[in-house]
Amino acid sequence: MSPRDPGRRERIVAAASELMGRDGLHTITHRRVAAHAGVPLGSTTYYFRDLDDLLRAAVDVALEQSRARIAEWDAALGSGAGPAEVCASLAAMTVGYVTDHTARTVLDYELYVAGLRRPPLRPRSEEWIGLLRTALRARFDPVTADALTAATDGFTLQALLAHRPPTVAECEALLRRVVAG
Repeated sequence: MSPRDPGRRERIVAAASELMGRDGLHTITHRRVAAHAGVPLGSTTYYFRDLDDLLRAAVDVALEQSRARIAEWDAALGSGAGPAEVCASLAAMTVGYVTDHTARTVLDYELYVAGLRRPPLRPRSEEWIGLLRTALRARFDPVTADALTAATDGFTLQALLAHRPPTVAECEALLRRVVAG
């Protein structure tokens, strides 16, 4: 950390996240990130020895934000929420991610999938998918929780590609079917 610019590292990570969200993970270079962050090129390699190191930092930020969102969602449900309430709330959250927070959701999924091609990112990708699964396993048996997680992920990805935005009712119907078996 530079004493004259204590927030430089965080600005570099924020710039990388913003560029990834806007242009895609494949467009990230030290040069582009430095220019976007308004820092000298040498700053990116000072704080991050390679692109995977910079991407890990961006994934860590996204992971923490996702952890906070899932925890907030789970807490808002309360401990006494039944399956119908969980499905309704999960559907509303999922559709909100796709319709109101599209850029953030695309970035989250891009960082999540990056673990397939970049082995150093794989542990964080696995942790990311485990966030919802863990919250749901506290409310359902493991198989149902895993099926709900898979259905939510599949619905989200398909909705991001769809020509029309999904409805909460459509998502909720899918999730209720999963819970019903």
